[in-house]
Amino acid sequence: MAMNRAEMKTAWTVIVAVAVFLCIRLLNGWLERILSHLNQEAAHAILESFAATACFSLLVMGWLVFVPTLCMQRLMTAALFTGVGLFDLLHSLSGPGMPMFREATGEAPSVMLEWISQTIGAIGLLVVFSLRNPIVKPRARLYAIIPVVMTVMIVSLIVFRTESWNEAALERLAPYQSAFTLMLYAAAVCVLLFRHRIERPAAMLTIVQAIIWLFFAKIEDSFGIKVGEMHDLLVVAFKLIGYSFLLKGIYLVLIEEPYRRQKKNEAKVKYLAFHDELTGLPNRRLFSERVKAEMAHAQHGNGKFALLWLDVDRFKTINDSMGHSFGDRLLAAVAERLSKFAEKPENVFRLGGDEFALLVGDIADEGEAESIARKLVDLFGQPFKVGPSGFHITGSVGMALFPDDGNTLDLLLQNADIAMYNAKESRNSWKRYEKKMNLKAKEKLLLENDLRIALELDQFYLAYQPLVDLEHEHLVGAEALLRWSHPERGEISPADFIPLCEENGFILPLGEWVLRQACMQMKMWQDQGFPPIVMSVNLSIRQFRQHDLSERIGNVLKETGLEPQWLELEITESIMADVAFATSMLEKLKKIGVRISIDDFGTGYSSLYYLKRFPIDKLKIDRSFVNDVLTDRNDAAIVSGISAMARNLNLKVTAEGVESAGQAAFLKEQKCQEAQGYYYSRPVPADRFEALFEAERNKAVRGAASS
Repeated sequence: MAMNRAEMKTAWTVIVAVAVFLCIRLLNGWLERILSHLNQEAAHAILESFAATACFSLLVMGWLVFVPTLCMQRLMTAALFTGVGLFDLLHSLSGPGMPMFREATGEAPSVMLEWISQTIGAIGLLVVFSLRNPIVKPRARLYAIIPVVMTVMIVSLIVFRTESWNEAALERLAPYQSAFTLMLYAAAVCVLLFRHRIERPAAMLTIVQAIIWLFFAKIEDSFGIKVGEMHDLLVVAFKLIGYSFLLKGIYLVLIEEPYRRQKKNEAKVKYLAFHDELTGLPNRRLFSERVKAEMAHAQHGNGKFALLWLDVDRFKTINDSMGHSFGDRLLAAVAERLSKFAEKPENVFRLGGDEFALLVGDIADEGEAESIARKLVDLFGQPFKVGPSGFHITGSVGMALFPDDGNTLDLLLQNADIAMYNAKESRNSWKRYEKKMNLKAKEKLLLENDLRIALELDQFYLAYQPLVDLEHEHLVGAEALLRWSHPERGEISPADFIPLCEENGFILPLGEWVLRQACMQMKMWQDQGFPPIVMSVNLSIRQFRQHDLSERIGNVLKETGLEPQWLELEITESIMADVAFATSMLEKLKKIGVRISIDDFGTGYSSLYYLKRFPIDKLKIDRSFVNDVLTDRNDAAIVSGISAMARNLNLKVTAEGVESAGQAAFLKEQKCQEAQGYYYSRPVPADRFEALFEAERNKAVRGAASS
């Protein structure tokens, strides 16, 4: 593995330290002759004072500098080197020729203080960089420094009050103290390198370099214990170099890096406050500020600007069928394309969910804004690359102009939003705000409020459309269709309220109510002696995505007493988008014993592979292919192909929307097994559907009599 610059520098530090140490050993006599002319005691004191100054500089960094980023390692390092600096200073002042030197005790106190300084320094470095490094409160400084100063005072008093020292014992103890200190330094280096084995930052390696110099300082010190000798000056020189590296490393690791990290986090927080985390686009907060600035600019120059509000069509269905991870990647792809489309990418915003906004300033007239809106819709003509494949989606755009469609921020946003929802009715289109849209939006809100109480007030009911066996022309099933009888508005079309239920999630309780009512009705007909037929119930994609769907359906069958083989669940092809989940759910439903059919086949995500993999029983050909089957060769070919394919896959085929005898005859020729449509019967209430049972029974009686 290649070494980075900091690692190379550390390696060279080891080489230089070894080289300097060996040179000193080889040139020992020559150095003694040169240094003999110096006042070695004074030189020693000066060097020790520099070393103590370096230690107290570490105290300053822990006590005064960047207190809000004070961390445990910086505080402990400051406390540690406060003690080390004080012991070094006392060691220097108690040496020969210094004020605190006493002939009675000799150099022993100075040596002991030096040993204590080296030992606690080595232990401290090992401990400090072995522990976690949380942020600490500023008041913790007192709790760390005061005990250290008190400890130094107590130890110093003990050392200076000791009247007799056994110098021979000190000489015997010296090798063990040196070995112990060296092991601690080596252990500290190993801990630092191990804890940063994946990434070794330059700042941390600077501390390693400092410990290397302290290591060789201790090796040099092991050659004697006399204070003021030549080697003692070299020890202090090595130590001073180590302290300088340590000072730099502590500053980099424990001050500069946390400070940069804090500034980086503050910048990130500020960025996230005004930008969307997923797409990187400006968010709603920055959007409001930009719109206000654009309004001020337009008012000052009597200009206009356009606000384009875009929503991805059927995004909830995409999210439900493909999963949220896929939805997030799709939104990121949409954001990237919008940014490339806009003349000023900074004027593209994500307002939340699947809603985006584009601010177009300084427009000349309405035509320019309309042209941009049209191009924005056309932008969705090409598939979006998500993973290895492309995905086709559409978008709906609402447009509001300032000041024509709103002269305040709230009014402009509201009207652009209303225009967008009007565009969503036809999908893949754009609409400019018109005043009449407010009334329509209000009606939609009232309709949504009425939905909530309609179920409680029994305003919903089911109508049943028969399914007919084409070959024998008898009743084989019924499809349950939801209807809403509003006390004031009368009959409301499912096309008006079903999409709204899908949008607000009300489809879940409503869909379960439909399922329960349909099962109850079929069980009631069976109990009345009518011949058993299959009851078909539509499942929305949101119902299908419920992980406990099979348990819910099982409970409904158990409550109503209907046997599973008489229930058929109709699902749309959109469930095929998430193959793994769809396969798992369909297998659970088949274990219950219910039948599965694919509704509106041919209009969605059809695939022969899916049909082979999914455990389904029936395909329902969409009415759009049946309508013109007698006049359009393409539709005829599609219906014929679906019928043949289904037979080969052992699937039944039902044709929807049959409205004439000619269509029925054509479908019969294609061996399509079942049909439904106005040619046989419109959807009727339960009591009128019973008349179809009676007609079926009478037909059977007449057939038996004629035979």
